[in-house]
Amino acid sequence: MPKIAGTRFNRRDFLKVVGTASLAGMLASCTPTSAPQAQPTAAAPEAKAPAQPATKDGGEVLIGVGGWAEESTKEVAEQLGFAETGYTINVQIEATGAELTSMLTAGMASGKAPWDVLDFEDGMAITYSRSGFFEALDDLVEPDFWDDFPENLTDMAKVWDQYEGETFRIHHNYEAQYSWYRKDWFDEKGVNPPTTWDEVAELGKVFTDESKGVWAVEDGMVPGQMAVLLGYLALQAGGNPFDVDDKLRTVLEYIYKLMYEDKTLNPACLQKNYDQQNADYTEDKVAYMRQWPFFYDVARAKESWFSGEKAVICMPPVGPGGKENSTYAAGWGYGILKSATNPEGAKELLKFLVSKENAGQMALIDTWYLINRYSVMETVGDQGMAKYLKMYSDAGVIGTRPFHEKFTEASTKLDEAAAAYLTQQIGIDQAMQQAEDSIKAISS
Repeated sequence: MPKIAGTRFNRRDFLKVVGTASLAGMLASCTPTSAPQAQPTAAAPEAKAPAQPATKDGGEVLIGVGGWAEESTKEVAEQLGFAETGYTINVQIEATGAELTSMLTAGMASGKAPWDVLDFEDGMAITYSRSGFFEALDDLVEPDFWDDFPENLTDMAKVWDQYEGETFRIHHNYEAQYSWYRKDWFDEKGVNPPTTWDEVAELGKVFTDESKGVWAVEDGMVPGQMAVLLGYLALQAGGNPFDVDDKLRTVLEYIYKLMYEDKTLNPACLQKNYDQQNADYTEDKVAYMRQWPFFYDVARAKESWFSGEKAVICMPPVGPGGKENSTYAAGWGYGILKSATNPEGAKELLKFLVSKENAGQMALIDTWYLINRYSVMETVGDQGMAKYLKMYSDAGVIGTRPFHEKFTEASTKLDEAAAAYLTQQIGIDQAMQQAEDSIKAISS
């Protein structure tokens, strides 16, 4: 969520203030852990002329957002003229983790929700939709609203934004995982970026130099972030890690081989988070890695180190599951809470935030709102990360994030089994059995 007009309170700092270690791990599935800097993009929209006095006083609409999005949400409302609807907006920082769940549960019981509109991520979306916290949104949007969404985005919405045939959340961002590489190093060695799993494995022979602490590949593999990697590779294998089938076995054995046989993936990554992974990359210790979009700003923030050849995005490798499953996107979106104190105002705010007229302008104000809707991509053009989102979208390499009804709990169980195997505490058969038993227990 880099700011186009400058950096403010960011998601890493927010988690340090209000989060726990386990919460930070789970939010890492689509949450940068490093402070972003402003990235180049098209010119921000000009602020609208002061709105004429509203014809009605619809009152205040409360919206809960992450701390990193507080100021940009206010800017969106002011610059794009939310006051013209006759309502005012009150932007509040939402709680996190168990506290947020407790507040929403209490709001349902009392008939008075803590906010009217909430911005929330994929893991929360599963839990909260099944708990009945959110209103159906289908009647709020025009029949042609979804025509602005490409197929991979509508596929994502069907899995992560709809429940029992009703839409409870509408995404405002779409954050794919990208493949980054040291083009200067690759050019020097006369090799191309890898296009297959086998070619990734071969990078160890080319780049790894343990005596200098240099590895061909690194990744964030601490608890929470390990599950993200498993989902990414299981999708590339053509499966869902939560199925605990031969696809997951293939992934675990592939990671193990990368670490201990090919000497491609640094085994120390089992103790590294995204911050540490990024630090290694910008300290010339990594040739190639998977990372979320926020690394675009992390790399450029290190001005004494950065050049265009040092952090280049290439297409992800194609695994056994085919090109269309080469990566997946995560995201956040808006929903209207049941028992909202201002339900009519909540409807107006949500329509305002997801409208085709405003979505592209919002992405110009802050790339926290960057999503591959046709209208947004047309408005933003090829500046900053939008160029690469378009590249991946046009190539058809973004699949749907692997799903489980109890996503957070299931991710934790996979983490535990994978870590035990990859640290050589147990064998692959025992790891698979542990994962299978754990997933069955929470699914029953």
